[in-house]
Amino acid sequence: MEPLLEGLDSDISQNNQKLQIPTEKLNEMFILDNIKSNKSSQLLEELGHIDGLCKNLYSDKKKGINMDDELTSERIRIYGDNKPIERKKVSFFKLLWEALDDTILRILIIAATISLIIGIIEEPSKGWLEGTAILVAVIIVVLVTAINNYIKEIQFRKLDQAAQMRLITVKREEDHRTDKQISVFDLLVGDIIKIGSGDIIPVDSVLIESNNIIADESSMTGEPDNVNKGYGDDESPFLISGSQITDGSGTALVLAVGKNSFQGKNYEMLQQEETDETPLQQKLNWIAFGIGKVGLAVAIMTFLVLIIYLIIDVAEDGWVKETWSRLISDFIISITIIVVAVPEGLPLAVTLSLAYSVNQMKLQNNLVRHLDASETMGQATNICTDKTGTLTQNIMEVVSIYTQSQKLDHGFNLKENTKNMLIEHCCCNTTASISVHENKETFTGSRTEIALLKLVRKFGVQYEEIRDSAEIFFQVPFSSKTKKMVTVIEKNDFYLILVKGASEAVLECCDTYWNKEEKEEAINGEMKNEINKIISGYAQKALRTLTMAYKRVDKNFSVKENVENLTENLTLLAIIGIEDPLREEVPDAVKKCQNAGIIVRMVTGDNRDTAVSIAKRCNILPEDYIDNEEDTVMLGSEFRERSGYLLNESDNSRAESQSIKKQEKLIVGNFEEFKKIMKKLRVLARSSPEDKFILITGLRQMNEIVAVTGDGTNDAPALKKSNVGFAMHQAGTQLAQQASDIILLDDNFASIVTAVLWGRNIYECISKFIQFQLTVNIVALILSFVGAIVLHKAPLTAVQMLWVNLIMDTFAALALATEPPDIKLLENKPIKSTDSLLTPDMLKNIIAQVVFQCTCLFMILFLMPAVIDMSTGTHFTIFFNTFVFLQIFNEINCRKVKSDEKNVFKGITKNWIFLGIIIGTAIIQVLLVQFGGQPANTVPLTFLEHLFCIVIGTGALKIGILVRFLPSPKFDFLKFSEEPIKRDVYERKITGFIRRRSKKFSKKTKSKSMSEIERQTSVEV
Repeated sequence: MEPLLEGLDSDISQNNQKLQIPTEKLNEMFILDNIKSNKSSQLLEELGHIDGLCKNLYSDKKKGINMDDELTSERIRIYGDNKPIERKKVSFFKLLWEALDDTILRILIIAATISLIIGIIEEPSKGWLEGTAILVAVIIVVLVTAINNYIKEIQFRKLDQAAQMRLITVKREEDHRTDKQISVFDLLVGDIIKIGSGDIIPVDSVLIESNNIIADESSMTGEPDNVNKGYGDDESPFLISGSQITDGSGTALVLAVGKNSFQGKNYEMLQQEETDETPLQQKLNWIAFGIGKVGLAVAIMTFLVLIIYLIIDVAEDGWVKETWSRLISDFIISITIIVVAVPEGLPLAVTLSLAYSVNQMKLQNNLVRHLDASETMGQATNICTDKTGTLTQNIMEVVSIYTQSQKLDHGFNLKENTKNMLIEHCCCNTTASISVHENKETFTGSRTEIALLKLVRKFGVQYEEIRDSAEIFFQVPFSSKTKKMVTVIEKNDFYLILVKGASEAVLECCDTYWNKEEKEEAINGEMKNEINKIISGYAQKALRTLTMAYKRVDKNFSVKENVENLTENLTLLAIIGIEDPLREEVPDAVKKCQNAGIIVRMVTGDNRDTAVSIAKRCNILPEDYIDNEEDTVMLGSEFRERSGYLLNESDNSRAESQSIKKQEKLIVGNFEEFKKIMKKLRVLARSSPEDKFILITGLRQMNEIVAVTGDGTNDAPALKKSNVGFAMHQAGTQLAQQASDIILLDDNFASIVTAVLWGRNIYECISKFIQFQLTVNIVALILSFVGAIVLHKAPLTAVQMLWVNLIMDTFAALALATEPPDIKLLENKPIKSTDSLLTPDMLKNIIAQVVFQCTCLFMILFLMPAVIDMSTGTHFTIFFNTFVFLQIFNEINCRKVKSDEKNVFKGITKNWIFLGIIIGTAIIQVLLVQFGGQPANTVPLTFLEHLFCIVIGTGALKIGILVRFLPSPKFDFLKFSEEPIKRDVYERKITGFIRRRSKKFSKKTKSKSMSEIERQTSVEV
């Protein structure tokens, strides 16, 4: 690798140091118009190119900046730091105001205020109590909502911070012999950074050294074409923060950080817009709409009935002073029915369930970047996984070397000349590095290359010394297309060309091999058979094979003009066998996926024999599998051809790579053949990123829900195309991580199973809450309407109904949405998009509860006064108390929604949130009854009266258990339409209060919580 701008590295004097280049001058180079007009290059020239910049910034091209000198604080003062630009915090008072921004609550406040004023005028001593009680109840509802949103805000901020952690390799003078990894937030102007394929540039910088660097600046400039980076014609040396390196490697000098960088200045523009609703939210919208519509109808009918009674009374007795109070009270009751009926708890339950799941998944090595991804994993039908690092440990070790016609295991007793050639190859034809910080090794780059560097250490050699002393003239980075990497080293009188890569790709370029006498000898038929036998033997042991070759050319050979000819007529030096042990937990995890109805397909670049060997050990293929079954194991080339490649949907023309990158509408060319292949395909060997993209596209075309893993830059299109993309944290490039939905912090396939479990649990939790809320809603609406007709008033007061609303919305959502998953969820088949959230089992439970609760409550309401002599206050307090305890015990019953789950107490002691809410609700209810008085419209009850209410309440639990033994009828109308719900249709249907309340609450819970994680799409791990 040669410096693009020659010049001596100046010895930087520590005396009289002064940073002389103004920030504005550096920033000017990264204005897009200046880059396009060549003004930036002129500015670079004026500042003395790289050497001039380094001199004035007190940096060294090879050593970087010195963090120990007093100039560091001055550097930060003048040029700033790269600390993350935090978005504005949302204060608790703002959340409080937003919770009040609700039409229904405001109407309730106005009505309560009018009630308060009339009450004071009519009866100064006690008339104020009811209006005040309603206002206090509204304040409590608003406070609980605001506190809940504030807690979520804090939780998502913590997740944001975790998502922003990213390391970068720099050169720092105090540790110049080895590359050092630091957080991107610690970068300063003057730092020398190392960049490579897949990196996202965190700061504005200018190239020092380059190996065919190509950058994607489309997200920053809006121009789709990639840009060649360098100092040649039609090239630019300026790296804009936020752009992505798609190919090549090199080093660069940092010139702008933080708010002074291009990305920092455009921070607001980079924020992601709010995402569309997920399938789960669409289903909930329909449920909310249905409940709300019924609630509005009941409220209107109740109000009309009460008004009719009022008119009759006025006609008989005339207009008395209590008439106004009664009119306001009737209106408040009707409005409160709407408050209770409209299920604003549904979006809250979704948000809480997603937030809880995201937090728990992070603890189990799943960093969720898009909230809907955790939900979607509950529906996954296919998982397309890489091998290296996901199924295996990604701890590569060289265990065998074939060279000089002999195979050496472990000991590696090589002849001196051969060993030196091998060492030079391992050190110079690699870009990986090993750094040591506080006695801890950090690996950067390909794990395969790390294994080669470890081999060099076994020979007692420091790879840095060999690499630094080599005159690297030119490099062609490894690519998935060529499957080779080439390095050209300049010697005294010749160029040494080193080539390494996949065995098939390199061997076809070899004419000779390095023999026992350490001489070059032609490869004959016998030798070719021996080499193929060695490769096959390695593959059967599940070893990754890497082949090394070389050739020498004269100095008059034009290297850069003959790049395509560099790999012709090579000499085979060695075939390396590299072991990557299987992760212990993978076979069991694959079995769990298969039992859960999910097909696991392995997509790997390894050859067929290696792929089959690994797949058997992973349980992807049965142990007795014989590799002669059609379509079960395929090579990428065969799969590509039989699938008919990719076509543009618009005109059926062959899709080019640019179409794949832009995620244009593509289809599989031979869809019928593709569907036939998918019935059996489990392993795709010697595959490319394009093959993976074809696989994902076809599966999506089949309406399958596809999860895919990826770690490389070229995997980004497949990660974006899939329903859920999993990127690797440890081995993944930044571009792959940015394209993903979930990042596996441990790069482990078993963690994908965790995501499936939590995804299914989200649906399970929401189903529990729906069962509970529908029961309360229906019972409350029936009681309110029947009570209004028979008693001429609602049996539950506004304050009592607001308390019930708090129980069934906020508290129940928190209790039921945070249930931990049951491992038995993995025994079910994937959730279909057409499956309703309201299952036959749930409907059976709801009907049974409604019938039982209404029967009990109507008996208390209409029969109890005739049987037992009691005051009206005691009678209605027992009614209210029984109603609440029925809901409390039914909440326990709703922990299990399937009929085959008989034990509703299973695992209850593990969920302290649930227990705390149940016990807390019961205690508050008793206190409300005993001390609520006139504001709550209650009177103190005796111990036996409380016991009576609790015993009746336990009946809900008993009925819930008994009904599980009854068969569940089939309800065909529960099938959910595959047609996505259009928001404009939804809004047209929801009228008046219902639309405002449901939409506003849904929007608030989404925008104030979901969007915080969605914004992680602009942040890379």
